[in-house]
Amino acid sequence: MRQHRAFLVLLVTAAVAACSGVESLSPAPTSDKQGGGSSHGDDTAVVTGPSKPPPPPDVVSSFALSGVISGHEPGADTTRIVPVANATVTLVKVGEVNGDTLNPSVTVASTTTDAVGAYRLANLAAAYYRVDVTAPANSPYQNAVGGVGPARETEVKLSIALARKP
Repeated sequence: MRQHRAFLVLLVTAAVAACSGVESLSPAPTSDKQGGGSSHGDDTAVVTGPSKPPPPPDVVSSFALSGVISGHEPGADTTRIVPVANATVTLVKVGEVNGDTLNPSVTVASTTTDAVGAYRLANLAAAYYRVDVTAPANSPYQNAVGGVGPARETEVKLSIALARKP
């Protein structure tokens, strides 16, 4: 038993002696220079806590909404789309800038897409809008709905892809 205790004391003494070298232990990670790796000059990393994001821009008083209406092509490649000409894009005002819901909602503007599926509605007041897209008669596409909130830029882009009818 004494031999085991003497051996244990000797082992602990050796461990303490091995750990108590001339160099001091540092709790901080080492840099490349300290670790003997390649040098990166005097690089310094500054880490800060989370910062508050900047506030969003103010809502604009008038904006234009434009985009392209397209339709999904049949087949395994679901990314293939083509422009849909003669689709009707209707803008319906559903709420005021302050969030008050309009009941009933009000149709504000309507247009038809051109040969490349493009549309544009201009001089729109800031509000919450529903964008109703009606596919052309006898087309293979379903109607769709999108939406935009109060614009913070004078030009807003909204493109919508129509799914194929089952």
